[in-house]
Amino acid sequence: MNYRAILFVLAVVASIYLWPEEERLVDSASEKPSQEVGKAPQRLVKPIASQESNIEGAPVKNAEIDRSITQLNQSQGRELVNAIEQFWADCLGKGDCLSQLAALKSTLSVSRYQLLVNYNHFNREWQSVWQESELNHFTLLSDKVTDFKRLATLVWGEHATLIFADEFALYDFSLEQDSLSESLAADFLNDYQTLLIKWREKEAVLTLEADSEKYEQGVSLIPSSYPPDKVREIKHQLARQYLTEKEIASIASREQQVAQQNAHIGQYQDELVALNQILEAQRQSTSLSDSEWQTYVEQQVSQFRRDYFSYQ
Repeated sequence: MNYRAILFVLAVVASIYLWPEEERLVDSASEKPSQEVGKAPQRLVKPIASQESNIEGAPVKNAEIDRSITQLNQSQGRELVNAIEQFWADCLGKGDCLSQLAALKSTLSVSRYQLLVNYNHFNREWQSVWQESELNHFTLLSDKVTDFKRLATLVWGEHATLIFADEFALYDFSLEQDSLSESLAADFLNDYQTLLIKWREKEAVLTLEADSEKYEQGVSLIPSSYPPDKVREIKHQLARQYLTEKEIASIASREQQVAQQNAHIGQYQDELVALNQILEAQRQSTSLSDSEWQTYVEQQVSQFRRDYFSYQ
């Protein structure tokens, strides 16, 4: 190889390594984002758009841009995921990812800018790892949470706590609320309220913004080991704490209806058992064939059902 050929090869290699990072990443992210990170629900997030001035509607566009930048720079969890994926869907659709990334570089923190630039690569890797995970093999919730966080950190690194902020909150809250199973009946309400105060800033993620939701959650956490009278007392305390008088009356009415239905079902089952016992006794003395006896039994049961429900 002559001297000029060597220089040419060196120039080509140098051009590859000096190719701008954003351009390499945009080229590798030509596919549409998968929308699967953390199983985040779809949410409409305004796209980043190029600045336009001196035209009708520019103030609105500028407001949308500012809101998108704020979301990319300050949000976390599902809101951040939606903002990032909306950015890539918009810029890939317009074919101006390089210019949009260049405009954002000075407005985002270094860490968040790197997350935005490398998001599609991280997300593809996460889908592969997630599909091969074996979380369902764990029996204890604590083990599942530990392994989920391990996998998330393995793929997303320092960005895991941002991307999975909502999932981490749900998992950690679930672990902490399990500790209520060890509370004494006399301390349950106080322990539950202490837990809610600790997680107050995550109420939206935990679906605990409404008082009625706090009541339902509290009821679901009452340990089954408590005596029935203690369960009724705690339910009453929760109702007084989180429900209106109208809601309390509605719940009492619904519980009464359920109790009546259960009593009705129990009575029906008891009488059906009694009928079957009578038929068994009759079978010992009848001369009917097996097929005739089966027909007779079906007729008796059908008649019982018609009589029973006609008088209820």
